Amino acid sequence: MSSSRRKKQSDRVSAGDNSVVIGGSVQGSNIVVGNHNTLSNQYKPDFTKIYQYVEDHPKLTPTEKDDVKTELQEVEQEVQKGAQADETFLARRFRNIQRMAPDILDVAVETLKNPISGVATVIQKIAKKMADEAGENK
Repeated sequence: MSSSRRKKQSDRVSAGDNSVVIGGSVQGSNIVVGNHNTLSNQYKPDFTKIYQYVEDHPKLTPTEKDDVKTELQEVEQEVQKGAQADETFLARRFRNIQRMAPDILDVAVETLKNPISGVATVIQKIAKKMADEAGENK
C-alpha cells in the first residue's frame, strides 16, 4: 500500500451508528444529535423555574402569588417577541414584580438573561435601569 493511500485512510474518522465525532473546538456551536432534528433560533425561556419559585415563596399570600404569576405571564408573552419586545412594557411588569417580591424579580431577570436571545439586551438594560433606580432610592 502506498504511503499516500495510508495517509488518506488515517485521516478518516469512522464511528458506528448514532455516534458523535467532534474534531476541534465546538465552543459557541450547536450540536444536534438524532434523526430528523429541527433547529430554531427562537428563544423560548423556561418560565417553569420562575413559576415554581413563586409557588414555593413562603412570604407571599395566595393573592400575591396570583398577582405575580399574572405579571410573569405578561412578561412571558412579551419576551416571545424577541428583539421587538417592548422595553417600557417589560419595565412596568418588572417594577410591579419588584414591589411584590424583589427576590422573584432577581430569579426572573437571571433566567431571562440568555446571551443567545435578542431580548437579552432589552432585559439587561431594564435590569441596569432598575438597579440604578434602587441605588437612587437608598
